[in-house]
Order: sequence, then C-alpha cells, then structure tokens
Amino acid sequence: MERLLQEACRIARLAGKEIKMLRDNGALTEDMKGGIELVTNADMISNDIIKNEVLKLYPEHAFLSEEDTDRNYDIKKPTWVIDPIDGTVNYASGHQMAAVSIAYAEDNTVRAGVVYNPFMDELFYASENTGAFLNGKPIYVKDAPALRKCLVATGFPYVRNGEDVREIFARMERLLPNIGDFRRLGSAALDICWVACGRLQCYYEAHLSPWDVAAARIIAKEAGAAIGYFKDPTDNLPDDIRSDNLIISAPKVFEELKQYLYPVV
Repeated sequence: MERLLQEACRIARLAGKEIKMLRDNGALTEDMKGGIELVTNADMISNDIIKNEVLKLYPEHAFLSEEDTDRNYDIKKPTWVIDPIDGTVNYASGHQMAAVSIAYAEDNTVRAGVVYNPFMDELFYASENTGAFLNGKPIYVKDAPALRKCLVATGFPYVRNGEDVREIFARMERLLPNIGDFRRLGSAALDICWVACGRLQCYYEAHLSPWDVAAARIIAKEAGAAIGYFKDPTDNLPDDIRSDNLIISAPKVFEELKQYLYPVV
C-alpha cells in the first residue's frame, strides 16, 4: 500500500501539472454535461493521464470516474475512484480552489486517497491506519468544543429545484446563528481536506457523488474527523463512497451540527 500511495501521489501531481499548464496557457475549451454541469477539455485530459498511468502499473484494476459514461459502483475488486478536476467551475473561472482527487478501493473499502491542488501546490494524502499528511507533514482535525466557534463549509447542487433550494436555505437559516461563519470553497474534496487540516471544523452537503468524496474522506478519517450523515442513507453503496447527506466534522461538534441539519421543517 505504501508504494501504491506513492504512485497515486505521483500521478496526482502529474495530472495537476497538466491542468495548471492548460489554464496558464489559455488552452481551455468548455462544454456542458447534460446541459447543466460544466466540463472542460482539461477534465478529460486529466482523466486520461490518471487512467493511463494507473494501467501501466496495475493493468487489471478498474475505474470509477466522473468523466466516464459507463460507471460501475462495485468496489469489491481493485478500483480507482477518480475526479480529474474537483471544482471545475472554479478551475475554468481562474480560481485557486480546484483539485485532482484519486482514491484506491478494494473489498468495499477505500484504502488510500490523494487530493492535489496544483494552484497552491498542496498535496493531501492518507492510507489506512497510517495518518493523514499535507506536503509530507502530519495533519489533524482542529479541536472544536462548541459549534458556535466553528467555520462550516457546504456546497450547492447543480440541479436546483424549488424543494432543494428551500431545504438548503432552511438548513443555513438554522445554522447561521449557531456557528462561527460559513465558507463556500466550491470543491467538496478540498472542503473535506480543509476540515482534516483544521482550516475548517465542519463540512456538510446533501447531494454529492462518490468521486467527490472518496479520497478526501479517508484523509479526514485518518486526521481524526467524525464522519456520518444527517439523513439515513437510501442507496446501497459501500459506506466509503457513500456521499449524499454527508457530514464530516470535528468530533465534539458532530451531533450538534447534525441536529441543526435535519429534519427540515
């Protein structure tokens, strides 16, 4: 696993270097998936780099990627869960908060994860029972004894129907008087990694996908975060790639945060 994690870090840096160069050189093209979700040529190029590099090392391994149309959510066999660019809207808009996210899973468990932000040159990574790291230094969740002192991050879905919007703002309305403040980074993977390293104390979001969270989740877990859900899961996904209604926070404020998030009235 140590070698696999080292290779995942190398591949994340390789893909990150390429997407940064594409943006720096003004070589981006943009399209919309399903008419609602932004995708760039850099997403596809990053996806190809990651898959090609993995297959050179592990030709029998499978993939679950945001940019693949044929997706298999079975992670019993060795599978790489990939988000080639998490935070594509940020990326295309010239913001710094975008990252390459790569997780390795087998036996329904994520064993290692890497999240790399090439614009800040920050590499977050972890593997099972070995701790979490940022650029080689151990990271830990910040102790937060009370929710009112916490920075809380969240995100919004691409599909925003009336019911979803009402729920989003009902949660925020209940939370805002009882927290330190909100943050909206625009990258779920980096939100979670920022909880892991103490820059944020809480993160929640209702609608995500496995590739948004798989790598960052193990990083947060190894950094000491509490992980759970504010609604009972309704899917059959393995827990390590389950993403809807997710909470990741400092342990002491997890239950208090959960009480404010559900039920929506």
